[in-house]
Amino acid sequence: MATDFDLALDYWNATLQNIITKKPALATFAYRKWPLFNIFFQNAKKEKGGDSLEGHITLDSEGNAKLVGIWDQDNLIKKNINRKYTAFWRQAKGGMLWNLMETSINAGAQKIYDVLETQYNSAMKDILEAIYLSLITGPTSASDFESPNSINTWLRVGTASSTGGWTGYQSRYNDGSTPGAAYNTAGLTSSSSVNTGWASYYADHLGNIDESLLTLLDTAVRKLAFQAPQVPNVKAIGTELGLGLADFSMYTSDNVIKKLNTFYVKSDDNMGYRPDSHYGVPTFRSIPFSYVDLFDTARTSLYGTDPIFGINHSQLYPIIHQDWNFEELSGVDPTRAVVMQKLIYVRYQMWCENPQDAGFLISQHPSS
Repeated sequence: MATDFDLALDYWNATLQNIITKKPALATFAYRKWPLFNIFFQNAKKEKGGDSLEGHITLDSEGNAKLVGIWDQDNLIKKNINRKYTAFWRQAKGGMLWNLMETSINAGAQKIYDVLETQYNSAMKDILEAIYLSLITGPTSASDFESPNSINTWLRVGTASSTGGWTGYQSRYNDGSTPGAAYNTAGLTSSSSVNTGWASYYADHLGNIDESLLTLLDTAVRKLAFQAPQVPNVKAIGTELGLGLADFSMYTSDNVIKKLNTFYVKSDDNMGYRPDSHYGVPTFRSIPFSYVDLFDTARTSLYGTDPIFGINHSQLYPIIHQDWNFEELSGVDPTRAVVMQKLIYVRYQMWCENPQDAGFLISQHPSS
């Protein structure tokens, strides 16, 4: 005959599994954190095995392609033009505790379900908040073996006062200095003379959220070949979010959105009684500016102040280890026999196929 302990454990496991099945990991932030968190993780790729991720990129030309005559001799050469870059897996962990005696205290299926659902939601909120913040912050030093790469790792601060160009040669540590200490992105060096194709696009708006910013955006969007969404993705209907993924998105702060709205209103002599045309979510070339609360905070080690990140999600995305994709492990608390614990692990890394094509960063430079 099953003991009360066994029955309580069965209730606990069965009820929690039902909750987990009905509430996928990413559903918790489906709306409030949609603009940045969900579009990244709904677009995540899955990989299995290996202690690190490895990419290869061609940053030069062998010069073998040319226009020739029909009697020209062949003259092929071989150059070492391919480069390798790497990133090690990083882990995020969350969890919850459950006292089996509470199964008796909260007698009744609905009470047990409500208590477990509340604790599960709290556990998921904690781990997703940590992952959400990691999208922006990145490593603090060379000895930081816990923080994954971030958006700033790949779309980097470049030359101060730049009106636009591929000058984001190196990533910056989130170390509190202005700007952060520079380091080679994914182990691959880049400068104005070496591996220039590894640089990302940067422009400095100098804190001017006005017509001059539109000029910077116009240039960046054109040079990065950003395109507005044309038709809805009907395949996404009925999915967890009910939305299709945009290849090109722009993310920014509350201050930028408010000032752009005000600027658009003042610049439109024919506005009349059409406030909806200029208040809410501003766009540029029909690409909306999505609000990200994290960007309300100036981060002088990383991106500076009031950043606008234009991201090509087909080039910049998270990779999640297949075996540790919000994987849940159950156990007994080692010091309390009646207390169960559920641990949730995610093994992932922010990855980029080519920083030169992955997007742009426009901000007030940290040194401005």
